[in-house]
Amino acid sequence: MTDQQMLTEISGSTLAKAFSSKHGPAALIAGDAVARQLAPRQLGKQFVVQAEGQSVLIPQRLNFASDDLQLTESDDAWQLARALQTRSNDGFQRQRAARDLLADLQPWAAPFVVSLIGEYIVEILDDVATALTPESTHTLGTFISHNKAYWNTTKRRVMSYWNEYYRYQSAQMGGANRRNQYVGFKLIAELETAAFKRTQSPTW
Repeated sequence: MTDQQMLTEISGSTLAKAFSSKHGPAALIAGDAVARQLAPRQLGKQFVVQAEGQSVLIPQRLNFASDDLQLTESDDAWQLARALQTRSNDGFQRQRAARDLLADLQPWAAPFVVSLIGEYIVEILDDVATALTPESTHTLGTFISHNKAYWNTTKRRVMSYWNEYYRYQSAQMGGANRRNQYVGFKLIAELETAAFKRTQSPTW
C-alpha cells in the first residue's frame, strides 16, 4: 500500500475504507449517503494513515454536487458522513462538518481533523483551537503519535500556507514576533506536547 492512491471509483464501499472495520455497516451507510452527493467527476487521491489500530484510506478531496445528506443526527452513520464531508472541495462545507466532529471528537475522526490543520482556511484552524479540550487534545495527540510521517507532512503544510498567505500580514503587524501568534503554529505546539510529551518548541 502506498502513502497515496488515486481515487478511481467513488462508491459507498470506497468511502467506507476511511474508517476502521469496527464501524462496519454504519461506515457503508455513510459512504453510500455521501457517494450520492458527489459530482460525477472526481480528481482526488486518498492518503493512508493509522486509526484505531488499522490502516484507513482518507479522501484527499471530494467534489460535491449536492448538500442533501439523506441522514439525520439520530442515525449512527451521520457523524461518519460528516467526517467524509470535511473532505469537500467547498471550504464552508468543510467548516460546518468539522464543527460537528469537534463537538464530540472520537478517535476515528482524528485523521479528518488533523488533515484540516494542514490546510489554508484559518477560520477552520480557529474552530479547532477553540474546540480543544483535554480529552480531544489527547485523542488528536494519540493519532499523531501513531502517524509521525503524516504529522510531519502536516507541519510542513502549515509552514507553507503561513508563508504563502499570512507571512506578509504578520510582518505588517510586528514581524517575526508575530509568527508564533499564528493559530496553526499554536496548534502544532499544543498537539506535539500531547503526542510526544514535548515542552519545547516544535522542530521543523
